[in-house]
Amino acid sequence: MRRWWLRWGTLIALLLSLGVNLGLVAAVAMRRIASRPGLQRLEGEPLPRFRRLADRLGLEGEQRRRFFDLQRQLFEETVRIRMRQAESQREVRRELVSREPDQERIDALLQQAARDFLALEQALAKNIAATRAILSPAQEEEYLRIVSRMQQQPPRRRLPPMRERRFPRERGEIPEEGPPL
Repeated sequence: MRRWWLRWGTLIALLLSLGVNLGLVAAVAMRRIASRPGLQRLEGEPLPRFRRLADRLGLEGEQRRRFFDLQRQLFEETVRIRMRQAESQREVRRELVSREPDQERIDALLQQAARDFLALEQALAKNIAATRAILSPAQEEEYLRIVSRMQQQPPRRRLPPMRERRFPRERGEIPEEGPPL
């Protein structure tokens, strides 16, 4: 009996700790994102990545302003949806580790997360269609080339320094056969 409680109690404690840590990391990340100077410029000057894209497309005047408005709307909408999606995921984790998980609530939360994912995809599709509508044929061709390249590339993630030191073989620094023992 004692071993059963020890095993399950440890698992539940680990899951709770993971949930709390994820919540803290998300809170810190959202606070940092909200304090970024780039986000405060949404009302005025566009974010640098939007400016670079507009420059690359050769947008000027009213066309450039409309482009920035569309990108700003997409950015604001996706931030709102992603925050709601993260909250749904936290709630699912909380419910899963609760004393008596409510399967109906879990299902409802998972459905909300799925609706949020669909809303993100719809917002992106709507934005791409609206952006294409304001571009000339040459600009549209360049824009589609950029968008298709972005969709093919996985997000760049850099390994933390500790992981880099611990796994040199993954980086090709040690041959597959390894050093002699």
